[in-house]
Amino acid sequence: MDCPMDPWLFLAAFGLSCLGLVMVYSASISIAQLKYHNPEHFLTRQGIFVALGVGVMLLVSRIDYRLLRRFALHLMGLGFAGLLLVLLIGTESHGARRWIHVGISIQPSELAKLALAVFLAATLARQGERVRKFKAGFLPVIGVATLTMLLVLLEKDLGTTILLGALTLITLFVAGTRLSYVAAAAMLAAPVVWQQIINVGYRRGRLVDFLSGEHSYQIKQSLITIGSGGMWGLGLGEGRQKLGFLPENHTDFILASIGEELGFFGISLVLGLYCLLLWRGFVIAKHAPDRFGAYLAIAVSALFGLQALINMAVVLDVVPAKGITLPFLSSGGSSLLVSMVAVGILLSISRRPTPWKLSDQRSRAGRGSRKGRAKRGRRMAARPNMRRPAQQGL
Repeated sequence: MDCPMDPWLFLAAFGLSCLGLVMVYSASISIAQLKYHNPEHFLTRQGIFVALGVGVMLLVSRIDYRLLRRFALHLMGLGFAGLLLVLLIGTESHGARRWIHVGISIQPSELAKLALAVFLAATLARQGERVRKFKAGFLPVIGVATLTMLLVLLEKDLGTTILLGALTLITLFVAGTRLSYVAAAAMLAAPVVWQQIINVGYRRGRLVDFLSGEHSYQIKQSLITIGSGGMWGLGLGEGRQKLGFLPENHTDFILASIGEELGFFGISLVLGLYCLLLWRGFVIAKHAPDRFGAYLAIAVSALFGLQALINMAVVLDVVPAKGITLPFLSSGGSSLLVSMVAVGILLSISRRPTPWKLSDQRSRAGRGSRKGRAKRGRRMAARPNMRRPAQQGL
């Protein structure tokens, strides 16, 4: 019998989305009036995506998450197609080519992140103990992940590339691959990241500004915005930096606007909701009914945590500036919808649903024929006695 979905996870995601809707409206009034002559332009847009996202999240939560294991390769192929398409017909903004405009703006890298998480979980769950072997376990996974990162890097989106690399290494480590392989992959990637920073003018400029302490205009205004909020903030809607002083204040730098209007209390609330989201995600992974569910819950939770951490670190001038949105809070339909789908997957895993017939990957011939039964029997006899992921402390 299915369990009820995790209410705390739902509360965290819904709370962040509602807070994001309010703050996007407050932070975007000035720019919406200037660009669209409608101060409620971004409120209406974000409200539609929040409503769609909540509906999609609840729908996905009722689906057997094991379906994703069966269609993991199809999702990964769809992710590749989107990344290739954006290279062919995408539009460039702020030095990166990330968007496809077809009446609405679509960011294929958002889908690619979730597709990679599903692919990693499905592949590593299927490999089992083979993940400790370099050729049979580690190399195929890192190969697909590297191809994904290469396509994102060709879009000149280094921040998302680093995010995907970190996600891959974390998932491999949790699945039990050798630590030496993870360390070697990180060391091989480091020179590539360095070359991408040094050889690209605006990235090199950001790094020099960060190391020298001479903040760029964006970062300087971000720190002023947060500092002016104090403990309790200037009040909702009373922020001054949104009047053209802080660029991207309703997208990548939404946290600065929260700090100005809601103060340290508002930022603490955001941190608390993200911590709740991650905690419930890891609890769901621990109690997942199978290895795939455990790995997928960890990958999705890590994706949320890494993206939020990078965005907050940029806004607070802890790391050089990168174009990473804050999940659930930043204005943007692609990011919000994909985040809601990801939460829906976590909620589905938390329900520990009865497997659907469609989720079974075995063919009828393989299940029913004498040859298929004999082959399955030999596999089961050769398989070591494995405990459930929840009992292994995943």
